[in-house]
Amino acid sequence: MSEKRLHPTLSDRNYLHLAPITHVIEATVRSGLEGTALRVLDVGCGSKPYAPVFAARCKSYVGVDIGPRSAADVLSAGERLPFREGSFDVVLCTQVLEHDPHPEQTVLEAYRVLVPDGTLILSTIGVWFKHGKVDYWRWTDDGLRRILRPFRRVDIHNCGGQYSALFQILNLYADPLPVGRRLFYLVSNLMGLALDRVLPAQNLIVNYVVVARK
Repeated sequence: MSEKRLHPTLSDRNYLHLAPITHVIEATVRSGLEGTALRVLDVGCGSKPYAPVFAARCKSYVGVDIGPRSAADVLSAGERLPFREGSFDVVLCTQVLEHDPHPEQTVLEAYRVLVPDGTLILSTIGVWFKHGKVDYWRWTDDGLRRILRPFRRVDIHNCGGQYSALFQILNLYADPLPVGRRLFYLVSNLMGLALDRVLPAQNLIVNYVVVARK
């Protein structure tokens, strides 16, 4: 399950949803972080699908989640992190903010536990169906910049434009097909990628990935 989330294939249903997130995280870890003994905090870690991306660069990788069935090392909500100020070099928070009743407080907590010049890597949804036990928010780049105001630098990556959004939604509706789903997903994913390159747009985004510096 974690590998499927980290490296989906072109014939996977959620390729357009997940692959761009991994691309930005991997690029940030490869060239946007300094040091080889990083202390990483994964907020809302779930099964820790992105832990392998940091494996060669981190001294410690701590997962926090409220779910007892998660791979969390610490059970805690994001808005009340049980760590001292400046405890981590990197805070990772992927696909959590839409489920968080207090997203601004969670961002402030991430800021608090980061060292000076530390990095927050955060992803969240622009377009997606309602999911999970609770699902509160859909985001825009304007909304994200607003809650990330404490950070001195905020870079927002648009992951999947209007055609990726369209074909990703079509993939979801293909679930009932008795046969041929993998082929459908493959063609759909290729169409979404190709049309986004030819006709890019910035007003309908599948996901946003934020890289913010304290």
